Amino acid sequence: MTFNHLSFEERIKIEDYLEQGLSQAQIASKLGRSRSTICRELKRNMPEYNPLGISNFRYLGSSADNVARLRRMEIGLTSKLTDYNKKIVEKYLRLKWSPEQIANGLKHKLNISTNTIYNWIYSNKLDFKLKDLRLHGKRYKQHHKGRLIPRKESQMMKAHSIEKRPEIINKRAEFGHWEVYTVLSSRKSNDCLATFVERKTRRYFAIKIKNRTADQFSLAMDTFMANFTGSVKSITCDHGSEFSSHSLVYRIEHTYGVKVFFAHPYSPHERGCNEHHNRLLREYFPKKTSFRNVSPSKILQAVFEINERPRKTLNWKSANFKFESEQNKVSLS
Repeated sequence: MTFNHLSFEERIKIEDYLEQGLSQAQIASKLGRSRSTICRELKRNMPEYNPLGISNFRYLGSSADNVARLRRMEIGLTSKLTDYNKKIVEKYLRLKWSPEQIANGLKHKLNISTNTIYNWIYSNKLDFKLKDLRLHGKRYKQHHKGRLIPRKESQMMKAHSIEKRPEIINKRAEFGHWEVYTVLSSRKSNDCLATFVERKTRRYFAIKIKNRTADQFSLAMDTFMANFTGSVKSITCDHGSEFSSHSLVYRIEHTYGVKVFFAHPYSPHERGCNEHHNRLLREYFPKKTSFRNVSPSKILQAVFEINERPRKTLNWKSANFKFESEQNKVSLS
């Protein structure tokens, strides 16, 4: 026995018959339908009682047809919030991945969109709060800080100005060019981090040092070069005292064969990649953190997690993956 859903025309007739005061049995007879069909239609598609409502219990054929059509569209749909998906999403949210990174970087594990993850967070379906998202969902804003005081550049810095940096580096077309800076500790400690990021692959590296001096940065540079032999062609830094020593620049260029470039004063955007990664590191070690109390292993773990995240700018590959690919190209050439 076949069953046909009520049509739009039949629902309009039901509305008219009800207005005329016909009973369910009479309506069923006029439409050639069973009484149970009419009973079920009124029960499912009549508005719920509302003491303040204007049209309480009034059946509207057009509204009932819309409700029925939407209900049919939902047939067979199941929620993607399975225990497996919930566990995976929560795991990577706690690793400070953004919903966009999870949706695009884990396509081999999940088949969900960025908006779906946000909706789960907004509706409290995950054991993760909106306030715990990276940046709390906020965007960075540019702040006007007034006029800047001109700072004179030494002849050494002019000779190594970023203006002299080849275009192939500026366009991130060549592997092995790094940006360098330091992340400060709290005022209670001189300990800080020397941080490095490779411009093309976004590979990040951080070393704990005792203070912001040229001698300490020189030691950090030795450790850095020992870890990345053959993968460093140049570094770009700012005018900080830890970088601007004549003897340090001479040592870097002549001992390691690494070219040094200086960004312009008050121009952090010229080292934008490093600035961005230092902000990511601050999510693990907020300002006022004393690096004296932070072990090197914790720093390495934080850096590893940052390098393992899929990046939109890297076609949703991780910095570690891209860096290893570039290293393999170098070894084969």
